[in-house]
Amino acid sequence: MIRYQVPATSANLGIGFDTLGIALNIYDTFEVDFSPEYSLSGFMDDMNPVHNLFLASYKKACRTYEIEPKPIKAILHDDIPCSRGLGSSSAMIVGGIYAAKMLYDIDMSDRDMLKLATEIEGHPDNVAPAILGGLCINHNDITLRKNISDKWHFAIFIPDYEVKTSEARKVLKNEYETSECVNNISAALIAVDALENFNTDNIKVIMNDRIHEPYRKPLIKDYELCKKIAMDKGADAFIISGSGSTMLAISKEKLDIRIKDIEFRNVEIDYEGVKCLKS
Repeated sequence: MIRYQVPATSANLGIGFDTLGIALNIYDTFEVDFSPEYSLSGFMDDMNPVHNLFLASYKKACRTYEIEPKPIKAILHDDIPCSRGLGSSSAMIVGGIYAAKMLYDIDMSDRDMLKLATEIEGHPDNVAPAILGGLCINHNDITLRKNISDKWHFAIFIPDYEVKTSEARKVLKNEYETSECVNNISAALIAVDALENFNTDNIKVIMNDRIHEPYRKPLIKDYELCKKIAMDKGADAFIISGSGSTMLAISKEKLDIRIKDIEFRNVEIDYEGVKCLKS
């Protein structure tokens, strides 16, 4: 039995739409082994051995390395909320690929894993930090991993409802003004520097997005309330995590907030990415 964990991720970081992502210390833990037949435990009810992102990724990884996949049993201990903008789907993809890597002792580097995961996911902003940890900057097949100053504090606000990625994509515009694109490019560069170097004066640029957040905020009915409370309590930035419904606060001091029907967690950056715990 091989036991490993995949961290949650928060993509976009406000102004870094489809390019920036961080890994957080919330984990889906998997236990996998060969089995006479496919068997899943702890996965969502609608995730069965026939239609399952974890198993599909496991099988694709095997066949990419010209291995005929054998049946496996997999037990999931999940702590990453589903459909909340914390990379639950990416955890399934990375978890499936990692199962193949470990069970068959495949010589697969992190970059190989990232390439395969991106093919399955469609873009790397969530799968990259799930594999590499830290802050990841992505452009096509290039990914840079950065550290974040340990002086920053992070907190997440998780509503008791979902925002599906497919719905969050539908509300976006098909075309953007040049000024909107220039705004996001310049702000993203400054934001990465602010996160790396604890630049407290510049961190607010992370909230200057004009590409996706203005259109996704209405999908999160508690966004304005949570933002006001977080900023009043000392947050330096407040953004949507991924496509929502989770929201992320960044601050100089640790926050302590209680809001009805909102799960609040202080979290830290994960710097290891997917990690084997026992084999």
